[in-house]
Amino acid sequence: MADNFLIHTLRTVHKSLVGVCSHTGMLQASPDIIPIVLIRHSSRPDLGFLMGTTDSPLLSCENDKDLRRPLLSYRVVPAKSGKIALRNPLWEHYISVPPIQHNKPMVCDRPYVAEWESFILEDAPSDLILPLKLREAIQEVVSEGMNAISLKKWCLSSDSINMNKWLVAFLRLLTRDGMEHFGKFLLENSVLRERVRLAVPDDYWINTALPELANWKEDRRPIKSFRFSVTTDFLGRIDYGERTAPPLGLALTGQTRRLIEPNKRACILATARDEGIYLLEWVAWHRMIGFDHIFICSNNNTDGSNELLSALSHHGFITWIDTNPQSYTRIQRKAYAIAGSVIPQILDYRWTLVIDLDEMLAIDHNYYKNVSTFFDLQEARGADAVTFSWAMMAPDSQLRHHDAPMAARFLRREPPKNELVKTAFQTRLAPFAHAHNPHWAWQRSFRTLDASGSLLHTEKSEIQAHGRKSENNAWIAHYFHKSLEEFVWKCSRPRGGSGDPRSARQFTARFVDVFTEFFDEENTLPDRRLEPFMPALEEEMRRLRLIPDIRIADENVRKKFRDEISDLMEQAHGSVMNSHYDDVVKEKWNNIIMKYKKN
Repeated sequence: MADNFLIHTLRTVHKSLVGVCSHTGMLQASPDIIPIVLIRHSSRPDLGFLMGTTDSPLLSCENDKDLRRPLLSYRVVPAKSGKIALRNPLWEHYISVPPIQHNKPMVCDRPYVAEWESFILEDAPSDLILPLKLREAIQEVVSEGMNAISLKKWCLSSDSINMNKWLVAFLRLLTRDGMEHFGKFLLENSVLRERVRLAVPDDYWINTALPELANWKEDRRPIKSFRFSVTTDFLGRIDYGERTAPPLGLALTGQTRRLIEPNKRACILATARDEGIYLLEWVAWHRMIGFDHIFICSNNNTDGSNELLSALSHHGFITWIDTNPQSYTRIQRKAYAIAGSVIPQILDYRWTLVIDLDEMLAIDHNYYKNVSTFFDLQEARGADAVTFSWAMMAPDSQLRHHDAPMAARFLRREPPKNELVKTAFQTRLAPFAHAHNPHWAWQRSFRTLDASGSLLHTEKSEIQAHGRKSENNAWIAHYFHKSLEEFVWKCSRPRGGSGDPRSARQFTARFVDVFTEFFDEENTLPDRRLEPFMPALEEEMRRLRLIPDIRIADENVRKKFRDEISDLMEQAHGSVMNSHYDDVVKEKWNNIIMKYKKN
């Protein structure tokens, strides 16, 4: 077996030996290191394993610290003059080594190979002896194809101690399709699933998401509500593959979720905080136009929304996901990660539209009465995702909130210049989402159409908030500002993007310039396209209010709004007048407030 192995030490172009820091376990080229060796099997010299030559800390590399283990794997890539480079298996980036005098750890963040990313292979010490079990593992997994079948076989026969040491290194080297194949084995084989889970106790998805997915797949039981603990706040702080490699468990889970065949057509995923006065209309609207289900993620509500969300979920109209953040985190990212990669129930729906509570999907009444027909057509065109342009609805000179649907109250809009979009996508293809677009599964790219059916792009995941302006067939009616009172209410709660979720309600002067610009008719246009839907919307709202606990909770959130809005209006006046806005904006704001006080 020895002849089948290629074992080398690595030297940098700075002539220093590559090793691992004895204190931190970080890969480094400096005097205070434990030498490491690069181990390869002759059948696959493109797959490399780094290991310390003596007892060493768990290995990691800057920008590649997801799961620290005694064995670290990389793709070995040819470089100039017989040298090699080490590529992160999950990301098109390479290990780079600064000069030894910098005394800095190696970092895996270079998108190309130059001198600092090149290594010279030197023969390993002749007295170096690899552990027999490691030799056998590499022989069994790598020489047999480094695929899901060989890895499954090893996992079912290996002892638990060595699985804990080496499984992560093997998992990292699976190809995209290999991960999907291994995910299929995990769903089908409970023994394999448990052995993998115990071997990687420090990965959230392998320990939580994959077992829950496998259990749900057996009976597809819906669930009315979830509440997540503070231990999941990290989901709002990590990178999902935008600027670093995705977490290994997320990559594996994303490929595995692709295997689930949905039974239903379309659902909505939304985030909400203190938006109880809109909940009933918003739920009724999307039920009325044909969505099968709604998943609402909320956190730390103070306006009585929890009671209304609880009532709606109790009767099966929504699934309420209380993300429950208790520390500084990017709350919306946590919500989308939970829904896209942890909760299995959303996979029963072929399409997911990600929007907020101030946004409603609108369809052209002349062509469509139900979103199912629309999505069926886009899927027939080969769409994996569909973008919807924003139609920014204007305040329409309204000063106060009234208990009538937004779609009936606000009949004017800003000129169609805003190119931001929201996106519906095939649920099983994206384990994460941004506010405006999906984040596709690792190494996948898909076809995105606009609402008119024209091809928009086929790129891999990027934060693509902008699209081609198109309101043909369908669009997003975005009620961002609403009346003066509602604008103040909106600006008095923390935003969903980031922040301390426990902040108290207090007005913050933001978006005031846009609100004042489009407050009256001067800079806006009429938009009455949703009027034909009003009778059906009002009937659906009436049906929901016939349910006693829903009606009572809805009345309570409206009372809460009326009880608190006066104090917030007083805050808002002075806050804007003492803000950074210029005198023109302040004058417009003051005039609007004066009208409010007179009425």
